[in-house]
Amino acid sequence: MVFLVILGIIDIVVGIGLVFSGSLEGVSIIFYLAMLGIIKGIYSIISAIAGGFYYDLLGFMDLVSGILLYFAFSGSHLGFFFYIGLVMVLKGLYSMAMGFTSR
Repeated sequence: MVFLVILGIIDIVVGIGLVFSGSLEGVSIIFYLAMLGIIKGIYSIISAIAGGFYYDLLGFMDLVSGILLYFAFSGSHLGFFFYIGLVMVLKGLYSMAMGFTSR
């Protein structure tokens, strides 16, 4: 499904933004990526709750990564942002693999 591939690409870009977030303070594209991650996380959580699934870990990861990317944009960078970024890149690769292999 093309939609999963697009969402996977968004996850990978947000993850790369978190990995390199120490040097991206004030860059406007980081702000837009952060908002995209937050919106993606909120949408995922709300749609999971509507479907009766109340423990949407992947949507929560999207929301947290968007918030952390916003913190990085604001100048508050912490060392664990790198590891969260790596997890997001892996999540994006998983989503892309599912998108390419599903019908």
